Amino acid sequence: MLYNRKKQFDFIIPKERILILKKSVVVYCGSRYGNNPAFAAFAGMTGELLGKNGYTLIYGGGSIGLMGTIADAAMAAGGHVTGIIPDVFIEKEQAHRFITELIEVPDLTARKQKMISLGDLFLILPGGVGTLEELADTASYLHIYKEGEERPPIIIANIEHLYDPLESLFKSWSTAEFIVPEEWKNIHFIHSFAELLPFFPGTRERKFL
Repeated sequence: MLYNRKKQFDFIIPKERILILKKSVVVYCGSRYGNNPAFAAFAGMTGELLGKNGYTLIYGGGSIGLMGTIADAAMAAGGHVTGIIPDVFIEKEQAHRFITELIEVPDLTARKQKMISLGDLFLILPGGVGTLEELADTASYLHIYKEGEERPPIIIANIEHLYDPLESLFKSWSTAEFIVPEEWKNIHFIHSFAELLPFFPGTRERKFL
């Protein structure tokens, strides 16, 4: 698990904690590609993994950046993709019109509420301030309104060290006793695609290792 009082961050997932998911995976990620090809590669592989193994991808409904990459990969793999997009991005012509389902909502708050209500697992891919906001709102909501094992996992994909400062911040919060580690066991940092696979037991892994 991530952290405890004595050893705050442990990235080896114990076998007894490997998660059996339901079918809906909410992904928060950037509307840009970033400057490292590894970001888009991870998004594409994740979309393919979800699509090939019967998971529903729920994401922000955009057609650009990593959002478009993961949606396109999931669709190409035969998956079900649900996009939830606010009116403001429809007006900017950023909506993805070639996914399974596109749900239009009035604003960003409504989008987050809808995505949180649908998720069985939450996956944070590389992104910017908007992605960080979605992570914070989701983590806080689940912490307040869910108890213990009822809290869905939140997986933060720290690809190419992008989220190193965020990992350090969680450690600082724990050290300063602003968070109680036992209450945040649903948050996991991973650093590679291989580390994502244990969260999806039984998936077809031939192309993903």
